[in-house]
Amino acid sequence: MKIYSKFCTILKSTASFNERHFVDKMKIKVKAGDGGKGCVCYYRDRIVVTGAPDGGDGGKGGDIYLKASEQIYDLSILRKPHVIGNNGKQGMKLKCNGKTGSDIKVSVPLGTLVFEIKSDDTKELIADLDQHNKECLVAKGGSGGKGNARNIGIREVQLGQQGQEKDIFLEVKTLADIGLVGFPNAGKSTFLAAASRALPKIADYPFTTLNPMVGKVRFVDNMEMTIADIPGLIEEAHNDKGLGHEFLRHIERCRLLLYVLDGQAGNIEEQLQILKNEIKEYNEKILQKPYIVCVNKADLIKEDFDYMMISAKHGQNVGQLLLKCKYQIEKIRNEIQMNKQKEKENEKSYQIKRQQLEKELFGSTERSN
Repeated sequence: MKIYSKFCTILKSTASFNERHFVDKMKIKVKAGDGGKGCVCYYRDRIVVTGAPDGGDGGKGGDIYLKASEQIYDLSILRKPHVIGNNGKQGMKLKCNGKTGSDIKVSVPLGTLVFEIKSDDTKELIADLDQHNKECLVAKGGSGGKGNARNIGIREVQLGQQGQEKDIFLEVKTLADIGLVGFPNAGKSTFLAAASRALPKIADYPFTTLNPMVGKVRFVDNMEMTIADIPGLIEEAHNDKGLGHEFLRHIERCRLLLYVLDGQAGNIEEQLQILKNEIKEYNEKILQKPYIVCVNKADLIKEDFDYMMISAKHGQNVGQLLLKCKYQIEKIRNEIQMNKQKEKENEKSYQIKRQQLEKELFGSTERSN
């Protein structure tokens, strides 16, 4: 019993730690490695008396990459705001080139937008890390200095070039299949805990969820989908009431919206309309996404509504709702796959037509024997 209580204490402390240190925006400074010095020396022995150029080139400085990972939740893993690359080694005699500085790959959450901050404080998008293990080069290492072995005319030691130095702004927009939208205390976290292995904070007071949470659901056919829970919205959130629209960007990329309404509060249609209006004030394009509406706390009410009735606390109709979401997600994924296939076919046909047009205009480029 003591071991169980200690385990629960550890879980609670871990959950509260993650909640306190959730970071989805961060500014970092990156400095790639500098190139190594070139070597200027001359080889002499009993046969070579005059001295032959013998210095090797300096090694290239290491690059800095950002890499998307599904295992990382937020940017709190980047504890230091400075990332410094490895310098290249100096060239040596006997035509030995310096060692190249090893590259640094910094893992960031899946769905991270990478911006470069310009001198006039404007931001330029470098990459969108929207796929697992996708990488982007943010700072390139400097090339090494030349030695006199391959460049005989060099008389003085050449320094390597400095690596690129940039100010980078990172912003996380959660990538999930389903985004939960609802009022505070509507039961979104309870539904997430019932549907997945996520451990969100659950309590009987509003705004228990202060940070986005993501859970994963796996079906018997090994199909997986992710569910993102964001802090609750209230009316006039666009006027900074409650938590405002601070976390709505985390459902911008969700493929399906799941509106979780509070059955005890009544006025189901009014709840739905308020939520849609708040999303519209933030970004009207989000309303174009497919959505499903469910009414939670069905065990506490006797009235039936036109939407799916669930009780996340007791698991009532949670499985049926997940199957309905699964059908919609598979349909959306198939449409995305078909669109990608059409784009490839269009690109292929365009290349064929272009080659045919070039042959008609310039004739065959093949040489006749």
